Amino acid sequence: MKHISLFIPLVLMGCLQAEVHNVDLDIDEDGLMTSFEEEIGTNPENADSDGDGYDDAEEIDEGFDPIDEEDYPYLGEYPIARCDPGVTPTGHAVGQIAEDFALTDQHGETVNLSDFCGKVVLLEASAFW
Repeated sequence: MKHISLFIPLVLMGCLQAEVHNVDLDIDEDGLMTSFEEEIGTNPENADSDGDGYDDAEEIDEGFDPIDEEDYPYLGEYPIARCDPGVTPTGHAVGQIAEDFALTDQHGETVNLSDFCGKVVLLEASAFW
């Protein structure tokens, strides 16, 4: 007990050095440690490095690229994927590849037909005057 009474004042006065350990932090609180963000090229001070509205960790967990603003989780019912940009449209009949176009989905997101690459897509259109 006698030694503790000497130890406490020395610590408080800063006479004893504290050990400093290299602690990895999550500065932007996105769920990814700073060292990992530096390794993969995301911004460790910004939870959404590519500015697409999704945290970096969320994109990685769902298989998307956190530094590509065009690659992000889709809110709709169907999983989307990127198509080969070299795909050539062949026509509009059943079994043919239609030209790519974009529409707004039920969530207000712009979705390209090519986002459903490799999937059969049924488009239903109607109008009345």
